[in-house]
Amino acid sequence: MPTRRDFLKRTALLGGALGAGVIPGLWSPDGVRAEPPTRKPSRSLRILVLGGTGFIGPHLVHRIVSAGHECSIFTRGRSEPDLHEDSFRNVEALVGDRNDDLSALEGREWDVVIDNSGYTPEQVEATAQLLAGSVGQYLFTSTRGVYADFTHSPMDEDAPLGIRGVPEEEWDGYGPLKARAERKVEAAFPQGTGIVRPPIITGPGDRTDRFTFWYHRVDEGGEVLAPGAPDDPIQYVDVRDLVDFVVRMAEEGITGIYNVEAPASPLTTAGFLHGLRATTGNPVSFTWVDWDFLEAHELRGGQEIAAWRPPTGDNLNYGRIDNSRAIEAGMTFRPLAVTAMDTLDWWKETGGAGEGQLRSGYSREKEAEVLAAWRRR
Repeated sequence: MPTRRDFLKRTALLGGALGAGVIPGLWSPDGVRAEPPTRKPSRSLRILVLGGTGFIGPHLVHRIVSAGHECSIFTRGRSEPDLHEDSFRNVEALVGDRNDDLSALEGREWDVVIDNSGYTPEQVEATAQLLAGSVGQYLFTSTRGVYADFTHSPMDEDAPLGIRGVPEEEWDGYGPLKARAERKVEAAFPQGTGIVRPPIITGPGDRTDRFTFWYHRVDEGGEVLAPGAPDDPIQYVDVRDLVDFVVRMAEEGITGIYNVEAPASPLTTAGFLHGLRATTGNPVSFTWVDWDFLEAHELRGGQEIAAWRPPTGDNLNYGRIDNSRAIEAGMTFRPLAVTAMDTLDWWKETGGAGEGQLRSGYSREKEAEVLAAWRRR
């Protein structure tokens, strides 16, 4: 991992002084192939990306630059990009820290800022207040975790946020803090706020492996443990569909709050797993094991079974978020099979997080143990 000094030195050599130079190439997650833009914008924008060297960021910067926009990134300089692809130019690198050093952003103007890295309300408030008046639109990547629970009907963007029964200023934890951060953006940009609330994000470059575990496991074939019930709901979003919609928001001046869950129509666990089976030539069968049994054998939703959380109550759509507002605003989704195959290809080519080991899920030995116990119950 390079130091900040290494990053500054490399950037200066490649593009001149850090504040004014450009990187003559653009990075992507190892092995991720850039896609051409799906449409041509009516005008070129100056876009600032807060973050840019993680998972979402490289996909986003590729989309921005390939569409002909000017792009600046603001990072801590700890993750050095893999510089390549000479056809991508004019990416300005600004180094600082969301917590205590925003000086690189002072006195600058952009048309749009896209914030993928804001976590605490204090971070987001400081950045939003600094950029208010010099940026026309603030697009913030939040999370579906902002919702207080999943019992509201319908589960749309107006469902309650945070922690029920707790004053807003005391909300804590990933989702509640993101909800408080949303408020800070809205306060600083009352006419120019756009917020997206994604579920678990998957796709090439995802090093959490929460969905990649399932793509890989079904591709291996054999008897696969299927969690819960066949009609449990499941949602995800391909990182490429997410960034395409965010760039569309920038190009078209779209504001408001949007749930960005895929697919376009409801998807069940059975539909998801059978969709994955269609991507492999290996024989696959599924054995459904209920959540109580899985919990008793230390396979917990949201933990060892990372992509799922067990539904609660009698509502079969419990946990399914309404994505109709995003679809009406122009969001589109690629087929599950494309997401699965592209992600698995990337994982196989690059070794994913390293040494070919998945960072999520459970072992084949554990799966066999639980299946055997299920048959003996």
